[in-house]
Amino acid sequence: MSLKHGLLGLLTYEDMSGYDLKKAFDTSLQFMWSAKGSQIYRDLGKLEDDGFVTSKVVPQEKKFDRKVYSITDKGKEAFLKWVRNFPDSLEVPIRDEFIVRVFFGENLGRENLLFEIRRFKKQREEALEELSVVSESAKEAAVQGGYEHSFDYWYFTIKKAQKEIQAEIEWAEETIEELKKRS
Repeated sequence: MSLKHGLLGLLTYEDMSGYDLKKAFDTSLQFMWSAKGSQIYRDLGKLEDDGFVTSKVVPQEKKFDRKVYSITDKGKEAFLKWVRNFPDSLEVPIRDEFIVRVFFGENLGRENLLFEIRRFKKQREEALEELSVVSESAKEAAVQGGYEHSFDYWYFTIKKAQKEIQAEIEWAEETIEELKKRS
């Protein structure tokens, strides 16, 4: 996926400002794609230049004016073409700096490695708790926004993230025990 497809997909639900899109990436899509605000605004500019989105400035009282983006028919076509055409390989690209450091863990010392794996486990447990909140928020958003028909698909992605995180926690627990035995 490129960021532009995620932006177009979100805009199929409703018109949004760059801030709204960033917020959606930080909540709804946080466990599948991360994006910085600068990347979002850069890609929105490109999407607008290419005719995939339009924007309008919405004045607000006591706040800065908002630039709100809408997907165009051309943008919808591009999004649907992308979403319907899966690549031949569904292999997930891996770039896991943490696990590369574990691979070279003999250079850290056992206690330092144990500390980092415990920290990893704690962060993954927090992420799992956060996913529960995301799941409930998604359910509420689906009902309030009239997207009940979309919730099942949102839930499938949440469930995948939960299972991946649970597996990471189990790995961390097993690795901690193995390292303790070898001390």
